Amino acid sequence: MTEERLTHLFYRYIRKEADEEEERELMDIVLQEQYKPVLMAILQEYVTNAPPLANPSDSPEKALVAFLRMGNPIKKPITGRRRWLMPAAAVCTILILTTSFFFIQQRIHHAPAKQLAMADVPPGRTGAVLTLDNGKEIVLNATGDGELAEQGNALIRKSGDVVSYVPVSGEVLPVVYNTMSTPKGQQISLVLADGSRVWLNAASSIRFPSAFTGDVRKVEVTGEVYFEVAHANDPRRKRSIPFSVVANGTTVEVLGTHFNVNAYTDEPFITTTLLEGAVNVKKGSQEVRLSPGQQSVLAPDGQLTINTHVNTEEIMAWKEGYFHFESASLATVLRQFSRWYNVDIVFEGKMPEEKFFAIVKRSSSLSTVLKVLQATNVHFSIEEKVNATTGRKLIIR
Repeated sequence: MTEERLTHLFYRYIRKEADEEEERELMDIVLQEQYKPVLMAILQEYVTNAPPLANPSDSPEKALVAFLRMGNPIKKPITGRRRWLMPAAAVCTILILTTSFFFIQQRIHHAPAKQLAMADVPPGRTGAVLTLDNGKEIVLNATGDGELAEQGNALIRKSGDVVSYVPVSGEVLPVVYNTMSTPKGQQISLVLADGSRVWLNAASSIRFPSAFTGDVRKVEVTGEVYFEVAHANDPRRKRSIPFSVVANGTTVEVLGTHFNVNAYTDEPFITTTLLEGAVNVKKGSQEVRLSPGQQSVLAPDGQLTINTHVNTEEIMAWKEGYFHFESASLATVLRQFSRWYNVDIVFEGKMPEEKFFAIVKRSSSLSTVLKVLQATNVHFSIEEKVNATTGRKLIIR
């Protein structure tokens, strides 16, 4: 491996031009101690007008912190229209590379090639199940584009990875309720009848009306869902019609805004993160009002608080096609992997206290992701024919 080849792979990845084979090659290099000085030199060259990084013989943790301080400035909340910029892509690469440096001084246990081959589970994809009010189920990843059904005063149409409820004029029909649900390993985008757009992460659901009538627009969600709520006016009362999201006992009230709700039952907290506009989050008699960049946190004991130090890019990475971990526990990392790759993950032994810094494309296969984990003091094995869908269970030790 020449320095020129390593530099080529590095910049290909930053520009998001690397194919899967090149990404695998880069991951393999990251795991090897002998290339550490070269990688650190490439990082130093990339960061212009930056103070020197720690030498390869110094603490890798210090090198990581030094880079983050100079290469990751104060972040602004992401809106649905703002895409990841080039500096963010660079940080993605640096974090992936420095993840292995952070733990490289620990003993590295490489999984056998057979185990990695068994873990070559493809990433998740677009798909969901739409359940109509009469109980009929439409499996969307097995359905072509076009009109799927008619519900109340709306036509249901599918175009690519987006399902839309399009209002139709005529006799006013009763409002019916449908449910969109994503299994593990799938995600979907949905346009509601009022023009609001919704993104469902894996293992999530939303129950919603075919049309919005009355004084409030109300939906119910589980799992993780991102909203871009359209403004809607009541011409009779000359006011905006509020939008309400119910998730595991919490209620988010908005008029028109962008926000993310994470209400997975296996997560320790229920969170609502605001990116644009304003929302009120309620739990019983408790109520908090969020400004952009803030997050409401409902603890297991029922306390509702506001977190003002939120990395919105980390929160919204799933929608942008990334796993993004900054000081995340191994348990947090594994829960996300389990949902996206649809594998049962079992942890044996004491959960390590180390924190993980990494950003990895969600389009990567499970085996590629596990190569990143190999750089830590984490061991894994694969058992077959225990998961009805993938036939695999990942055991972490």
